[in-house]
Amino acid sequence: MLKAVGRALGNIAKHHKMTAFNTGVSIWAGVDSYQTAREEGSSKLGAAAGAMADAALPFVLGAPAYAAYFAATELPELAVSASDALGTYKRNMAKTSSNRAFVNAHFDDTQQAFTMRQAGMQIAERSRYNMQQAMLGNEARYMRK
Repeated sequence: MLKAVGRALGNIAKHHKMTAFNTGVSIWAGVDSYQTAREEGSSKLGAAAGAMADAALPFVLGAPAYAAYFAATELPELAVSASDALGTYKRNMAKTSSNRAFVNAHFDDTQQAFTMRQAGMQIAERSRYNMQQAMLGNEARYMRK
């Protein structure tokens, strides 16, 4: 049986170049359809039925019409995913290249984090105030002499 199929495919390839191309496209379409359907969880019988329908399509339409059908069904999805990927890439590049402090920071403002940040700011403010007082005290000591 396998030899007969091989002989038939060889015969087609020798005498009918476009038919050989259609056969190759048909086999590729069927195998791809079967594998995709199985990966998506279809049963073997359901995947095989879909694969046979997809394998017959290049013969019914012909190679140029099938190529146009394939492009019409697949290119919109590819264009949308490429657009999404490009938008994500552009946003990531804009985030990382802005060179501003905390541009990439995402603060989780829980009550505890808010009070801790507030306490830290108060400590920094007190430190600045203490430094100013020390400088004024030193100034006064030097002015007095």
